[in-house]
Amino acid sequence: MDIIYFIKALLKKKWWIIISSLLAIAGAFAFTLGKPKLYVSNTQISTGFTTNDQIKLRDENINVFEADIKFDNVIETINSPVVIGMLSYNLLLHDLKNNKPFKILNEADRSKEDYTAVNTADAIRVCQDKLDSLQVLSSYNTTERSILALLKLYKYDYESIRKQLSVARMQRTDYLEIMFKSEDPELSAFTVNTLYREFIRYYGSLRSERSVESVESFGELVKQKKEELDKKVEALRMYKSSEGLLNVEVASGNQLDLIKQFEKSLSDERANYNTLNASLQSVVQQIAESSKGKPVYGNSNSEIIALRKQINDLNDQYVQKGSNDDAIKNKITSLRGQLQNLIASTTVTTGSELSKEQLVQQKTTLSAQLSASSMNIKSLEGRINTLKGSVGSYATKEATVSSLQHELTMAQDEYNKLKEKLNAALDNQTAPNNNFKQILKGQPSFKPESSKRVIIMGMAGISAFMLAAFIILLFEFLDSSLKSPSVFGRHIDLKLISTVNHADLHRYSILDVLQQSVKDQNTSKKRQNIFRELLRKLRYEVEQSGKQVFLLTSTEAQQGKTTLMQALAYSLSLSNKKVLVIDTNFCNNDLTVQMKAQPTLETFSVAPEDINIEKIKAIVTTYPIPGIEVIGCKGGDYTPSEILPQNNLLNHLGFLKQHYDFILMEGAPLNAYTDSKELVTYVDGVIAIFSSKVALTQTDKDSIEFLHNLNGKFVGAVLNNVQEEYLEL
Repeated sequence: MDIIYFIKALLKKKWWIIISSLLAIAGAFAFTLGKPKLYVSNTQISTGFTTNDQIKLRDENINVFEADIKFDNVIETINSPVVIGMLSYNLLLHDLKNNKPFKILNEADRSKEDYTAVNTADAIRVCQDKLDSLQVLSSYNTTERSILALLKLYKYDYESIRKQLSVARMQRTDYLEIMFKSEDPELSAFTVNTLYREFIRYYGSLRSERSVESVESFGELVKQKKEELDKKVEALRMYKSSEGLLNVEVASGNQLDLIKQFEKSLSDERANYNTLNASLQSVVQQIAESSKGKPVYGNSNSEIIALRKQINDLNDQYVQKGSNDDAIKNKITSLRGQLQNLIASTTVTTGSELSKEQLVQQKTTLSAQLSASSMNIKSLEGRINTLKGSVGSYATKEATVSSLQHELTMAQDEYNKLKEKLNAALDNQTAPNNNFKQILKGQPSFKPESSKRVIIMGMAGISAFMLAAFIILLFEFLDSSLKSPSVFGRHIDLKLISTVNHADLHRYSILDVLQQSVKDQNTSKKRQNIFRELLRKLRYEVEQSGKQVFLLTSTEAQQGKTTLMQALAYSLSLSNKKVLVIDTNFCNNDLTVQMKAQPTLETFSVAPEDINIEKIKAIVTTYPIPGIEVIGCKGGDYTPSEILPQNNLLNHLGFLKQHYDFILMEGAPLNAYTDSKELVTYVDGVIAIFSSKVALTQTDKDSIEFLHNLNGKFVGAVLNNVQEEYLEL
């Protein structure tokens, strides 16, 4: 329903949309009619940013993001004021020096001060100097400022050129395209070719300057780092020389090997000491036995000598193998045990008897050997302790050397990196300035560019159509009035019994409109009177309701109650119904005034037993239309309960039903007055009138809630004054 509503709303305003679209098309036609013919020339440039050959030479990988940045930088450089300024000077020099200039100024332009104030020779000289030095004109200089004004007169200034110039990357390629539009095909070709040439010149100049700056900068840094590196090397050399450490690692390793050898010798000497001590104890025991007169026999020393020789040989093998052979170690331990047992044995089955003097001699010899062994042990222990202390000092020195060596390594790395950058800058300085190549040279175009008049006119018409439709729909969306039956149904939960269209009451009264509707009974227009047909629908609802006394009210004033009440009374009279109209709208008695009724309602008072039709006829006014009678009121700032007497006319409505088919009463608006609420008790049914031009307020919603609570007396609502376009929406 909403879509249909908006479509019909657009159809209602179709002429506004059509006229606005036609005006837009006409404007576009006028705009393109005087548009000059333009000739386009273009040139294509290979950048080398993404080609495989360049990547192989540079040993780099493709980086799409970096390539896009490079393209953007080049485009901005081409569009820069410096490059386009060089182009402007070339164009001006061409027109000032060539017999066939691209542009010839008309008399009006030649008479301007911007032209007459410039000396041609000075302009040529200054522009040539600026071209040679790659500098732009300055507005601070009087001569250069006048040349800038001359460029603007020729339309060779920066803004004029940028409007006709296009520089862009050709999509998904390595190429840039420069396009220029002008009224002269040769001018377009000259512009794109000259722009490329000036860009290459400016780009090469920039790159050369940057290379020189890079070489100088990196050269200074390399020199500084070389000095720092030399200082680190000298500091390490001086420390080693002062500490006598030509090679800390070798010296430390030799000390550890000596400690291991001395510890092994110490272990052997302690074993020898234990052996000598055991032999000495055995000899002492033998001397004690000889003193008691017991015979003592000597052992053969051949077996002892053999065991000692075997132990010494195994010790040499153990040392040669790094002192880590467990099998040799275990064998040495076993042989030493055998040697001790052999020396300590006191009972020998073989050997000659020894005298006491011989035993004393053996004791003396063993004591001397034992003392020598003890001194050897102390000497070895001293050497070992000395070497261990020396190793500790070597560890401290080694830490110092390591720290100095680390600083030296870092300085060497920094020096190497800067040297690589310096070499790269030197290579870049000697390499070609750029990889740009003009693969397509700009040529003069034979045909002008299409004016695209049809496309522009079509786009203008479509845009105007869409804009007008959008504005209409926006106003319809923002319009909160009850302009159609469908809108009424969405906003008000009341039964809608009829819709009445707008009637022209400015030139005709309601009676004239209704009487005009029934003229020409035999014409085909009889059934086409919308107003009359809609009144018939309302009349039908009233007749089928089964009620006789109706109160017509509204939520607000100026809803059309008076007009609609007269029309309804007239429509009922056409169906041979006798209608009594009572004006009970005391706050606004327009009904009394328009129907020219006697204001007798407030003064009429008759007891129930005295009421008769003659007394009623005395206060009614007969309307020009047969079957309609009216009772008017004086009107004032009071309510029915305040002004009507005890036996007023409304108390006799039951009697009046016997003489009239329908009784229609008009009440005051519900929002501002309580009149209609007081009159509800007298009537059979209530009909609410709503104007299609009114938007609902909170007060309206409160009054609508009152209508919902009438306990069956509410007949329905009438949507009045609806435009014909919205009747079916």
